Amino acid sequence: MSSMIQIIAGIAIVFFLPGYTLIGVLFPRRGELDPEYDVIYRIALGMGLSIVIAIIVGFALNAISTEEQGYVSAGPLWISLVSVTTFFFVGGWLRGAYPWLGAIHPVLYRNPPPRTVGGVVFPSRSNERRLSRLVMEREYWLGELKTCADRMERAGDGKKDIYRKRVESAKETIEAINIELDKLKRGAHKNGSED
Repeated sequence: MSSMIQIIAGIAIVFFLPGYTLIGVLFPRRGELDPEYDVIYRIALGMGLSIVIAIIVGFALNAISTEEQGYVSAGPLWISLVSVTTFFFVGGWLRGAYPWLGAIHPVLYRNPPPRTVGGVVFPSRSNERRLSRLVMEREYWLGELKTCADRMERAGDGKKDIYRKRVESAKETIEAINIELDKLKRGAHKNGSED
């Protein structure tokens, strides 16, 4: 029974926990990696990063070992990986990656950092999605504006009016999107300052 527990703990500490806690430091807010499959991404990245961390720790232990005393053995490896995992866990906790710790004691609760898109702080997911959609629409219309302006310069007299109308339409659409973005950004900054 004891050997089975050691095997499970060894697999977790080498293949999962260090990378998973590092992901908590880098991406503390849930849904930050992907709105739908965030947990799957965290698990997959955690496993991959854990293997990389274990290799780096092994190289570091090998680099400090001497011919008489080798450090690449179970004891130092366990201590190093548990220390790294603890360090990453504390870093993730400080960044708000584990709000469930507030259920243990309110002092342990940390707010995750606010959502930002393009340097704008958004307290709600709906505003974040709307801003992302507007930014993508604006990029599309800027590309359309450039394309139509280029074609207008090269077109004959008959088609110049068509491209001129498309350029004007694209400019109007971009202006409307910019106005909506400004309203959204002002509202987000106002909401962010009220929190």
